Order: sequence, then C-alpha cells, then structure tokens
Amino acid sequence: MVTLEVWYDQEPENDFGPGDPPVIIRTEAELHGFIDRVLDETSTHEAPAMIQAVNADDPQSAVLQVGLGQSLGFIGYGAADGGWTQGKGSPDVRVEYIYMGNLSEVRASVEVPIEVVRQGLVEFLETGQRPNAIV
Repeated sequence: MVTLEVWYDQEPENDFGPGDPPVIIRTEAELHGFIDRVLDETSTHEAPAMIQAVNADDPQSAVLQVGLGQSLGFIGYGAADGGWTQGKGSPDVRVEYIYMGNLSEVRASVEVPIEVVRQGLVEFLETGQRPNAIV
C-alpha cells in the first residue's frame, strides 16, 4: 500500500484547517469513506466532483484526475504510459465536472460506471501504479 495525497474542495472555510492540506488516505477503508463523503456532499450538485490524487510516497508520482459522479465517473492517468478510462459515451460530447469550484470538461467517452472508478482508485492505493481501467 502507498499513501495517497488527494486534492478536493480546498477552501479557506473548509474543515481541513489552515493551509488547506490535501486529504491523506492510507487504507482502503479510508478511501471508500472519502469517496462516499464526496458522493454524499455533491449528490445535489449540477455537475459531479473531480479530485486529483498522487502517490505521496513518490515525488515523481503520476497524477490521477478522477471524476466522481453518482453513477458515472472517470480516471485520467497523467504519465508516459497514461491514458483514460474508456466508456460507451460519444467522444464528441463533453461532460462537466467541478474541480475545487472550477468547471472542467471531459469527453463523455471516458465515463465509466462509478464502481470501475472506485476499483481503479483501490488499485492505485495498493500499487501506486497505473490502474488497469486505464486504456
């Protein structure tokens, strides 16, 4: 297992305190609790949340961009062997996600069931490497 450093909702008035440090995740239970928290907090939002995660144990870690919607989401892996999840949506259609209050768009073709995203995050926590869901 590695330690994940996750960036989500860093604002001065949030519950993480001064300096808005990232969320630190060390166990699978913490990861699932965090995902559930994000899904709960954003259940009524017009666009799903996006987070970023890195392997905190590796300063050269690739960055995961992760969309966490109620039923669909995505993972983008930013490395030389990077890529995106591949779903059934159209590559010509853009879908919106919100990252720290800022609108981001991704192709609908990268959206997959949220359970695939969840499993990809578990794999990243376990290995610190590219999740198998990345094509």
